[in-house]
Amino acid sequence: MKALLKDTRVQRLLLANITGSIGSGVTIIAVPWLLVHRSNGDALYGYATIGTTVALFLFMPYYGAWLDRHSRKTMLLAGELFGFIATLAMALWALGSGHVATWQLIASYFCGMLYYTLHYPAKYAFLQQTIDRQHYQSLTGLMEIQGQTASMLAGGLAGILIDRVPLWAILLADASTYLFSFAIQSTLPYQATHLQHAGPPAASAWHAMAEGWRWLHERARLSLFFGCTLVPFILVMVSNYLFPVYVSGVLGAPAAVFGNGEIVFATGALLAGIFIPRIATERGADRTITAAMFLCLIALTLLMLWHTPASYYAALGLFGLGNAGSRVARNALILHVVPNRVMGRVGMFFNAADRLLRTALTSLCTFIVARGSAAHGFTALWLVLLAALLGALATRSAVRAVAAAAAPAIV
Repeated sequence: MKALLKDTRVQRLLLANITGSIGSGVTIIAVPWLLVHRSNGDALYGYATIGTTVALFLFMPYYGAWLDRHSRKTMLLAGELFGFIATLAMALWALGSGHVATWQLIASYFCGMLYYTLHYPAKYAFLQQTIDRQHYQSLTGLMEIQGQTASMLAGGLAGILIDRVPLWAILLADASTYLFSFAIQSTLPYQATHLQHAGPPAASAWHAMAEGWRWLHERARLSLFFGCTLVPFILVMVSNYLFPVYVSGVLGAPAAVFGNGEIVFATGALLAGIFIPRIATERGADRTITAAMFLCLIALTLLMLWHTPASYYAALGLFGLGNAGSRVARNALILHVVPNRVMGRVGMFFNAADRLLRTALTSLCTFIVARGSAAHGFTALWLVLLAALLGALATRSAVRAVAAAAAPAIV
């Protein structure tokens, strides 16, 4: 990790990422909190989450194909530019109208989630192409540390700003972070070497996605392992709907508890970014990932059974550690075994599966919250995670064999 930190490319990327992540993080925290406190806000937020997920699912095959057919740096910069323009437009609209309509909150939430969809696949494909393989494990840990440091700062800022500063001012500040990230990342040296191996253009984006499916189908047990180990991240995304509803409705707590919970979650994830790369190297990715998933199961148990701010903080700390731990080890494994020339399409296949399951679970949790409480929603997520953990345990034997057989050079 020390060698990576001396790399000026990594230094610039970290600076750009942490700045942009703070801006997008504040938006993603502030907007749902404001929305659930509107009339019928719980249901509106659920429907907005479902609609966003469906729209992004339909978009992903095209983006995955574009990502493998174009410069990863160009796609990375395009995501920052989109974040800047969309957030600035919402800020100026709110400032000019003198109030924030519900549709503006929904639009801001959608734009924030679209930014994440554009940014992360491009970032990991870019990093895989520019950083030596020997650094992948440390790289994913470093990216997690950066991301969770940003989440901690975003959670703290959101907790302070939500009840004190108008949304247009928050969005204006967030827009400036995207612009800064764009400027920094534009200076990164880059060569689009994957285009030399791209082959003729695919007949359609869906055909390109089918090529990613064929690569996965040839490695069915490994693919199933990757699918099962994606579930903790999906549940965190679904929980982002449940958390503000849980804090407001079940705990009856103020926005500060919600913001502090984000900080505790980020602290757990930060610890994962520091320690998991070494643990995964010594113990193996399969053991590390399944142990981290078990921590997530404990966290959901706490949210189901105990309803106090203290238990909420404990659950989020474990959830942050478990989710980030499984993601760091999983991402490093993917970087090792998936060729860069198909990284966009393979990644988009998992992202599509992510969106489908996320839509189904968010719809289920919206239905549960409307007729019960957010605590019951966490019970449903607990059952899903248990099934995923059992699936990962059943297929983890494929991990080491496939990782050892991976091509030594990633093009």
